[in-house]
Amino acid sequence: MAIIVEDGTGLPNAESYVSVSDATAYLTAMGDAKFASAPLDDQEAALRRATQYLDTRYTFIGAPLTDTQALQWPRSGAPVWPVRGLVAACCELAGRALGGALWVDQADAQITRETVGPITVEYANGQNDGQVRFAIVDGLLRGLVSGAGSRLTLRLERAS
Repeated sequence: MAIIVEDGTGLPNAESYVSVSDATAYLTAMGDAKFASAPLDDQEAALRRATQYLDTRYTFIGAPLTDTQALQWPRSGAPVWPVRGLVAACCELAGRALGGALWVDQADAQITRETVGPITVEYANGQNDGQVRFAIVDGLLRGLVSGAGSRLTLRLERAS
């Protein structure tokens, strides 16, 4: 079954932001030849997973263009379709999706504390709910997501 690619009108049955041919051209230009050599079914599945990841992981600026569209883009109050950063992010994720899942199932967070003599060490699960963070995708989507660049990190120190 051929993948249905969003065309900028807010299709009710779109499955991907990018076509197989456009993803192949992008990834090949970036030096990733494995996508081009993968079977068509695997390429389409990777694009569907990439699109799903984008639509569930990020909160985008603006509002969906229609009430019936299948995907989060196109959006009103946002750049006009096609959105270069979104398309590139989808391609980047599709390349990674060929190697496995983009989302990782997580067990409950655990904190482990170990004391040996006067030294106590605590271990905790990493940030981002244990999910892999795709820095290139975050960068490509900068300016397209709500709250982009508004994260503030504070270091707290205990006074003696």
